[in-house]
Amino acid sequence: MTRSYKWLGGVGYILMLIPFANIVGFILVGIAWIMAGSDTRQGIFKATGILMFITMILTVVIIASWLPMIGSLITGLPLGEYPSVPPPGLFQEFLRTIGLFLTVVGITAVLAIVEWILELVSHFRAATVYNVKWFRRAGWMRIVTIIVAIIVIALFILLALSIGFSPAFFTAPSEIFNLIGIYMVGLIIPGILGLLSLIFSAISFFSIPEAAIERRTSYLPPPE
Repeated sequence: MTRSYKWLGGVGYILMLIPFANIVGFILVGIAWIMAGSDTRQGIFKATGILMFITMILTVVIIASWLPMIGSLITGLPLGEYPSVPPPGLFQEFLRTIGLFLTVVGITAVLAIVEWILELVSHFRAATVYNVKWFRRAGWMRIVTIIVAIIVIALFILLALSIGFSPAFFTAPSEIFNLIGIYMVGLIIPGILGLLSLIFSAISFFSIPEAAIERRTSYLPPPE
């Protein structure tokens, strides 16, 4: 039996490495996990794929709704006219929708975390179901990426607190750029690990073996 979803998942994870094409990759990976769940009767695979679709749709909605609001705020102020007290009508529409917008953002963030956890568990489960070690390697790489990212962020916070944000600090652009540069360099390491985790996931799907063909037992009597 041909497991076509192995190609969808492999190609999808590769496309997730490419900006703008990662949206298509997200769709392919979601379909692959759902098909894998149907093939192996693993509900967690299906849940992972479904949550991928929901998270992606909500993310697109957030971006599509945020850009017009920013545009309206920018175009609402004519060039050269910056009143000390913004007119009430300028932010009226923004204030009406900000509550709903923040709610959608919060729900999306929670779903993204749940989706990440399910995808992680699915990798370890798939390693057992398909007997493919690359799934387990991809799962561990994701864990290492998160741990390193947390360490980098914690070190950056400690560094920022140790420097002290005195008025002289904000008047020295070089100090600000140095701090930002250190932070960006620190994020390179978890960024590389994150890319490796996607590559490992692609290899994992490509390595899924084809399902064995079930042969029906013949009940005909042997020839005399």
